[in-house]
Amino acid sequence: MFSDRSFNRFTRILSREIERINDHLPRESKTLRELLSMDEPKVITRRGDELVMDKDELRLLAELTPPHYHDKLRLPILILRRIDMGEGVYVLCGGELEAHVISRVLSESSLPRDKGKILLYRPHIAFLRSKLRTTTVIGFVADIT
Repeated sequence: MFSDRSFNRFTRILSREIERINDHLPRESKTLRELLSMDEPKVITRRGDELVMDKDELRLLAELTPPHYHDKLRLPILILRRIDMGEGVYVLCGGELEAHVISRVLSESSLPRDKGKILLYRPHIAFLRSKLRTTTVIGFVADIT
């Protein structure tokens, strides 16, 4: 169907488009402790815009996270839409701390995993975004192997 040259060109174009639609992702992250101490908690996006985080969401995360982890939890929490895994599949980025916090927000003791990564589905995302609209961000990837 595609020649190697056409396929490589298509892949490059797709990669550039995915990068472009991810311009809203943070260029940096900050700890929960840092953000709680700021008058206007925010990080800078790849595009250079400010992503301002809601203080009420930060306080909720502080309640759900043991105090000795406030300087370890980095925000915003990144969730990737896995285009290659089918419709409505997302992967939580980060480690066990992020998994613990998201599990507590969702009131679920365990979340499905694939190769060690926490999988989230559309209903999870809808609920998470209703509770953590400014402290979570969704990016898009074709494959994260």
